Amino acid sequence: MISTQIPSKSYVKRLDVFYVLSEGVVVAGDVESKSRKGLLHYTRIVLDPLTMKITKASCDCEGYTFRHHCWHIETLKQLVVSDERVIEEVMKAKEELMRIEEDIASWG
Repeated sequence: MISTQIPSKSYVKRLDVFYVLSEGVVVAGDVESKSRKGLLHYTRIVLDPLTMKITKASCDCEGYTFRHHCWHIETLKQLVVSDERVIEEVMKAKEELMRIEEDIASWG
């Protein structure tokens, strides 16, 4: 697991990049609420390791609970495509996941 601290001017207060064999590359973080300062929402997106497209997304905010979409998820999506450090960590997790899956496939 890789933890990356994001500058305080950002709404993202903590970010982890890791992989889950049954899911893919996971980017998860605490994203601050716009309406309630100090309240953090646990937000998570899962990327397919082959296409790098989002296969799952979730957030513990009220907006996601009712609409299954929120700006916290959009914030993480934007970070994944625009922040060089995050892109680098996503690629490292992807490469490690692919190596492990190749190793498992070779078991026969």
